[in-house]
Amino acid sequence: MAAGIVDIAVPEVGTPIDNSHFESIGLTDEWIKRRSGISTRRWLASDTSLAGVAAEACRPLVSRQDDPSTIGALIVVSTSVRQRVPGIAQQVAALAGLTGSVLAFDMNAACCGFVYALTTGLSLCDSGQARSVVVCTVEAMSTMVDKTDRQTACIFADGAAAVLLSAREEFAPFRHLAGGDGTQTALMRETDAGGIHLDGAAVYERAVHRMTETAERLCAFDPRPSVLVGHQANGRILEQVRAFTTELEVPFINRIENHGNTSSASIPLAFGGALQDGSVPSRGRLGAVAYGAGEAWGGVSVSYGIG
Repeated sequence: MAAGIVDIAVPEVGTPIDNSHFESIGLTDEWIKRRSGISTRRWLASDTSLAGVAAEACRPLVSRQDDPSTIGALIVVSTSVRQRVPGIAQQVAALAGLTGSVLAFDMNAACCGFVYALTTGLSLCDSGQARSVVVCTVEAMSTMVDKTDRQTACIFADGAAAVLLSAREEFAPFRHLAGGDGTQTALMRETDAGGIHLDGAAVYERAVHRMTETAERLCAFDPRPSVLVGHQANGRILEQVRAFTTELEVPFINRIENHGNTSSASIPLAFGGALQDGSVPSRGRLGAVAYGAGEAWGGVSVSYGIG
């Protein structure tokens, strides 16, 4: 018996923003699609409660449990929560219907947050410290970007998703990889003036290299992933990783067109969308790979069975 993903929720939150929105800063639909692969994305209203959005993602997972008290931990992942103390995890737990003795905490690992939280949650389940764990990610990246910045305004987006982790007899043990380089913090960072700085060329090169290498290493483990989902950073990055991993003969998911870059939420949003439309089967092995600010990168190979 080993821990894996047994349920997922990917609510649609916010308002759709198509590429025509950026004509005022000199960007065309054709240019945005060619440079990023994005056609539309969702933005939350500036006064939206991220705890409320996160709870919306978690609530279906809780309500589908015969006994919600078996959920022993909640990890809330976000890059864009502005309130540091207290964090929002306890509030999310209460709003989602998780009461009593629940280990609830916030995690910030930028675009790698979902991978790192999966590793933590799966470890809690496999160690017997929690029968089930909810990993929720919620992002409002639109509140962090400078909307006049032609490099970043059209890329970043908002979203939320949650997965339920639990142990099953048919699951194989998860495997994970992780790394970081604190000397590269200047590549991607929030600026003092407001907005996000990206060293585009360096980020592109390093993201492709790190995610490709991580995917290759995950596929060397037994059992191999049956589907690969990369952090939905940029369409050109994703297609380059797909090209470099073709020989692995594992389907690679790119769904950035209608989501944009939602930081830590991008992997579960892409995976959940693929499950909903039947692009991937309801049972298999997910290989999730990510690269983000910090500099941080990593991957998880985990069994899943939904429904």
